[in-house]
Amino acid sequence: MDKAKFKRIKNKVLKLYPNAKTSVNSNGMYYLSGVGSLLDEYMIPPQKSVYNIWSVVSDMIKINQNIQRTHPNRMNLQFDEKKFERISSRNKRN
Repeated sequence: MDKAKFKRIKNKVLKLYPNAKTSVNSNGMYYLSGVGSLLDEYMIPPQKSVYNIWSVVSDMIKINQNIQRTHPNRMNLQFDEKKFERISSRNKRN
């Protein structure tokens, strides 16, 4: 992984978790501290390199965002009505 890509991934994580920092456990494996319960929720194991842990956490942030966006408890009837009206009006124009 080149430095530019690593910096982009790291900045993405730091934007959501400004206190995130790399730490090393007693086995020499790397993990991120300061990212809340994200590591526990998704059971992210410590990684062998700093690059790997930042990229794994970046991917987990994307997954978490997708889950939160499409979670059934977040959806409500008003949202569905608004979306249906918007799509219907679009179809009527054509």
